[in-house]
Amino acid sequence: MPTPIERNPLTTEQKMQLDEDLANVEERLRDIAVLMRICHGDGSQVVVRADETAAALQRLKWELERAEQRRMRRANPA
Repeated sequence: MPTPIERNPLTTEQKMQLDEDLANVEERLRDIAVLMRICHGDGSQVVVRADETAAALQRLKWELERAEQRRMRRANPA
């Protein structure tokens, strides 16, 4: 049977950097989506892919929030 891998939570500095990086990516994706709409039109596949990318980033952010909530519940059981 495989040995479980020990996982460590992000440090405060890492969490702050990750939040900043994700905010920067989100801002750039918004800029890209606007540019793609201007260049290719609302219904183009390019715009659809840009929107899908932004949606994927949002799902990542939500999952990171859920993971943090689960970690906090394990660390502080009621």
